[in-house]
Amino acid sequence: MRRIKKLMFLITVAVMAALVMPALLVSANETMDPDRDVSITATLKTADTEPKTAKGAEVTLYKVAETHVYAGAVQFELTNDYLSSGFDPYAEVTQSIIDSLAKFTEDNSIAGTALTAGDDGVVSFTGLRSGYYLAVETVTPVGFSTFAPFMYRLPYYDQTGGWVYDAVAVPKMDYLEPVTINVKKVWNDDGKNRPSSISVRLTNEDGVYETVTLDDGNSWKYQWTNMDPSKTWKVEEADVPSGYQVTYSAQGTDFTITNTAKLIQTGQNNWPIPVMIFAGVFFIAAGVIVRFAGTGRKADEK
Repeated sequence: MRRIKKLMFLITVAVMAALVMPALLVSANETMDPDRDVSITATLKTADTEPKTAKGAEVTLYKVAETHVYAGAVQFELTNDYLSSGFDPYAEVTQSIIDSLAKFTEDNSIAGTALTAGDDGVVSFTGLRSGYYLAVETVTPVGFSTFAPFMYRLPYYDQTGGWVYDAVAVPKMDYLEPVTINVKKVWNDDGKNRPSSISVRLTNEDGVYETVTLDDGNSWKYQWTNMDPSKTWKVEEADVPSGYQVTYSAQGTDFTITNTAKLIQTGQNNWPIPVMIFAGVFFIAAGVIVRFAGTGRKADEK
């Protein structure tokens, strides 16, 4: 009987050990190393079959919160720059929250660490301390769309592989071929009072991009190449010459500015006009004199 009880006890201990040991192992694996460096590597490219890499793109990284471990539990503490941001590092993070945090960062001119992508389109932030990080594209190459800001809490726990200290990101980017913008000046006049040059402003929704001079030296034409296709481009004459009326026309990004003289010389002789005016005034004056002279004679006869 004692042997049976002892056997049952040993079986119970074995079962409990089988149940408890995996939990202990998981618990051990779930303890992050707060002193281990973390990193974020982002590859900036399109998702095409033959992807284009965003060489020259600048990504700026901001540390939003510090990570600490107290009694085996991971806790977060917002950095001084983000104390008033309203960001909750314990809540579920949505793209809307990330976008709001990126705007807060811009509005408050918070400083970050910026890296520029090389030919491979890769930026790699290494040697970071554990924490909550926000990544924002601060310079976008011509033709590429700006990727949506993203965040990483590092390290983060992966159910299949444990703690992940090195994050890899491939943010979505699109590409459109850059455009070429042409502008030319057309004169509709006799050329006598035409100015020697004019100034033309190239604008988009962000304001004035550049002001250029058109004259005989460049055949009253100018061209901009490798321009952002996502912008709405327009041209305008900075100062319309006196005596001219300006009109604009466009075919795609080819612009024509036409200056028309308000009084165009047609070749008709205008010299009789002053003479006729003078003659008219003369005859009117003569009539008045004759009338008064006649009135005077009548008065004398009475």
